[in-house]
Amino acid sequence: MNISRIRSGLVSGLWTLSTLMLCGNVIVLLYGVFARYLVNHSPFWMDELSRYLIIGCVMLVAGVVYLKDDHMRVTVLLGVLKGKPRKALQVYHWIIITALSAYVCYSSAMYALSVTKFTTMGLGISKSIPLMAIPIGFGLLAVISLLMGPFYHDKNKDSEQPVC
Repeated sequence: MNISRIRSGLVSGLWTLSTLMLCGNVIVLLYGVFARYLVNHSPFWMDELSRYLIIGCVMLVAGVVYLKDDHMRVTVLLGVLKGKPRKALQVYHWIIITALSAYVCYSSAMYALSVTKFTTMGLGISKSIPLMAIPIGFGLLAVISLLMGPFYHDKNKDSEQPVC
């Protein structure tokens, strides 16, 4: 199987899932507004669910944003360097992103698993469930970074949409 097809499938799946979560968040918020102002009954779980949906949505698209190079970063040094120093900086950047996101994935997963017995106030679910958005998001960022390699953006900088 081709790596670009894996990247493309992963990106489209993550975009779809995060779009559905965002739409779900809008529905929850509209229900909350309707219930609060028209029925005079404010659901206590609405704010908590909305917060978790937004955090989950952001964490799911972190890797996609990195792949499409739509994130904020300072590229002054990268723009000045040419040849081998530029390639060395790109490899360094790729190693840092991949290693750091893998580490955050592991450490946040350990924390999320350590709070399984605690429940949230509004929804009454284990705190591990919403906290797992962080290791899932950083794990996906690490996987996407590995699938990209250090020179992905140089190879695809001329195209409007990067080749996934």
